Amino acid sequence: MKIYQESREHLFDELRRLDLLLNLHAARQRIDPGRADFNQFRGLFISEEEIDLLLGAKRSGKVALPKDAAESRATERRMRRLQLRIRARVAASLRAGVRLSLPRLARLFRLSPFDVDALLICLAPELDRRYGKLYAYLQDDVTQKAPSVDLILNLLCDSADEKVEGRRRLTNDSPLRRYSLLEFRREGDQSSSGLTRPLKIDDRILHFLLDVDSLDPQTTVFSSVAKPRFGIDELLLPAEIGQGFVSLFQNRVAAHSLEEGVACFVLQGPEGAGKRSLAEALCQAADKPLITADLSQTPVAPSDFSSSLGHLLREASLRGAFLYFDHAESVLGNQEHSASRPVFLKLLEEWDGVAILGSSCEWPATDEPDIRAFFKIAIPPPDYPMRLRLWELFLDRNGCIVEDRLTVGQVADRFQFTPGKIHRAVVEAQRQASLNGRKSTAIQSEDLFQACRCLSSGRLSSLARRVVPVYRLNDIVLPPPGLRLLREICLHVEHRHKVFQTWGFQNRFSLGKGLNILFVGPSGTGKTMAAEIVAGELRLELYKIDLSSVVSKYIGETEKNLDRIFEAAQLSNAILFFDEADALFGKRSDVKDSHDRYANIEISYLLQKMEEQEGIVILSSNLNKNIDEAFTRRMRFVVEFPFPEEEHRYRIWKTIFPKDTPLSADIDLRFLAGKFKIAGGNIRNIALNAAFLAASNSGVVGMEHVMRAAAHEFQKMGRLCVKSDFEHYFDLVREAS
Repeated sequence: MKIYQESREHLFDELRRLDLLLNLHAARQRIDPGRADFNQFRGLFISEEEIDLLLGAKRSGKVALPKDAAESRATERRMRRLQLRIRARVAASLRAGVRLSLPRLARLFRLSPFDVDALLICLAPELDRRYGKLYAYLQDDVTQKAPSVDLILNLLCDSADEKVEGRRRLTNDSPLRRYSLLEFRREGDQSSSGLTRPLKIDDRILHFLLDVDSLDPQTTVFSSVAKPRFGIDELLLPAEIGQGFVSLFQNRVAAHSLEEGVACFVLQGPEGAGKRSLAEALCQAADKPLITADLSQTPVAPSDFSSSLGHLLREASLRGAFLYFDHAESVLGNQEHSASRPVFLKLLEEWDGVAILGSSCEWPATDEPDIRAFFKIAIPPPDYPMRLRLWELFLDRNGCIVEDRLTVGQVADRFQFTPGKIHRAVVEAQRQASLNGRKSTAIQSEDLFQACRCLSSGRLSSLARRVVPVYRLNDIVLPPPGLRLLREICLHVEHRHKVFQTWGFQNRFSLGKGLNILFVGPSGTGKTMAAEIVAGELRLELYKIDLSSVVSKYIGETEKNLDRIFEAAQLSNAILFFDEADALFGKRSDVKDSHDRYANIEISYLLQKMEEQEGIVILSSNLNKNIDEAFTRRMRFVVEFPFPEEEHRYRIWKTIFPKDTPLSADIDLRFLAGKFKIAGGNIRNIALNAAFLAASNSGVVGMEHVMRAAAHEFQKMGRLCVKSDFEHYFDLVREAS
């Protein structure tokens, strides 16, 4: 038997069968006595002569309209023979592996023969305008060119009982309406009878029947067809979920193909952990297409959400695709979408397919509908060895040659990136190389660090002030113990992976793996400068916390602010610097009223967050005794910044002026260091003010300018300018004042 070569050939045969059906009903209507002598209204209705032409305009010769019962029976026999021939050709075509869209649609949505014929009746006007006039004639309404419920029932049903059953097949619970294969025109018009409501075929279903590959327009805003980038063998999966999960997925998918119901997998992990890549690779291994949908972009209103999701599930069924729902927490755990949660789970449970949900946080499903197969798999953030392998993998895939391979280990250690972020960092490093006039594959150390810092800013920028480090370790003047501790801080970060992971110390610490540092000393002794030095040496971002934006008089707000800061810092891989933190990190007091109780709760909450975080936090305080002992115990380092002695002040004066600053020979640094017992911050202010005085005067910084600037600084500090301090320069100060 000759088989169909494509869906359109089959559809045209079905339309020829529909033509015979329309011939029969046009003949019956013609002999209706109520339609006699209508020619006086020619132009207001479709004439019988025009119907003769339309019904006779066959694709293969002309067919006469039945004129009596005998001819009608002959037409019915022809229609049945054609129907049997079509069924036989469809069966042969399917056995030969030809994909025919209409039989596939009927199988997917369990359509009855009535449903299929109703679809064909609504499909015909979309393919040939003549059907619109035929339908208007049969419905005795020149404006009704779309098939109504009544027309479909009249064409397909022979008895009142059949019409009742047919009417049920067009209700909202029927497959045709539940899956939006057919939709009502003017659905909101309540003045018309349900029988006269016109129906049309859904645009996506029309395209499917014609083998046109296009996503449902209602889903394109939040979904797309995925193109797998990596195979299962190319993914670096954590040992916890490696081959075991892949086998589980493949076994469940194989079992699902033999039974009904959804097979649902939840991949839990941080943004960029590789959830989508894993879903793509699993589908590629199963030889199934994948549609990805971002649930955070779906409509919030439950009715709109239900409609959009219904079209998405239908699209997946049409393509035989698996579904990946990204940002599942936005519907399952987000208060804004809380009303959509039951809608989502109900539609998911009723769908016969494989769904993979990607979520950045946990959500319980014990109280949800009974989904037949429901598995949760946690994808942890990659540890240092895995991050190092990922860096090397993506650099090699992009053909990048790194000038110093040790840099790769450094960025893998200092930036706790997910796989997705590592890939973006490699691409960004290539851009940095191009901007610096090199080949995009010639990556230097600073390109990698700059790329990582660019991707690390994130949400922390809106919660704290970014400080660009300008100082390095040899710029600060400190006693030897303080310098040694600053070096050790940097060494702790550089060798963190070796101690915690290679040597196994991470198994001994469930908390407290972060690096908490306390800088203590009077104002102006270099605490902020030291924080910049640590950030500069480690090439990490430094964010200074504005305490006025953290501490709130409203109960619970301080904790929320702290939580946002620490969460953003963890994602940003940045150093947090709490300057003058006495107000926030002060000692807990005896509870005398509710204010004391809530203040102590805030301090306890902060202690908890500091223990949980694994990044770097630097606190600075003017007075060590003001810091709660519980904070001190949690500090890995406490660095004291003493008031500088004369020798240290001399070293500060010696380095405070940049090398390009023109200095007069009369600058007496020993005199300045010995007479002015001030901190480094004051020395910096004096040097800067002296430079501006000189710039507006002689153009060379001399002792006169320094003395005048020193007098202004003393006045600002509330100190008197006495002759014993200024000695023979006192006259210069007195003249200036």
